[in-house]
Amino acid sequence: MTAFLEASNQIMNRQHGFVSGRSCFTNLLEVFEDWTRSLDEGYGIDVIYLDYRKGFDTVAHQRLIKKLQQIGFGGNLIKWLSSFLTDRSMRVTINGSCSSWANVLSGSVLGPLLFLLFVNDLPEWIKTNIRVFADDTKIWTRISGVNDSEALQQDLHSLS
Repeated sequence: MTAFLEASNQIMNRQHGFVSGRSCFTNLLEVFEDWTRSLDEGYGIDVIYLDYRKGFDTVAHQRLIKKLQQIGFGGNLIKWLSSFLTDRSMRVTINGSCSSWANVLSGSVLGPLLFLLFVNDLPEWIKTNIRVFADDTKIWTRISGVNDSEALQQDLHSLS
């Protein structure tokens, strides 16, 4: 999945989490450059920080599957992921002794990647500025008038 996403340039360029060549540091550098330029030009900045609580655990699985299909995944991979996301359970076995089966509501190695794909279209909804690091999102705008704050508020409504 990762090779396909990188080869087809599917991950938004504003996402810096779990993406090759991008990091928390590159995210901060891009934002810092933009904010510094705005302040140097005499403008104010309004910023909203968002952190999705238990990001992947709150993803609507059917919507995620549709987004994966829109990106270009299909066939057996979609069937496998659908199965993986539905009625998951686990148990622990140590030296031949097994625990009871328990429903799995969260956690997976695929979780971060699937969450990135779930939020991958956020920039399409945002008219101001956005940078994302995994499930941490910041939107901001340069403030030169009342309309700028209103645009940022509208973006917040769009995200919610």
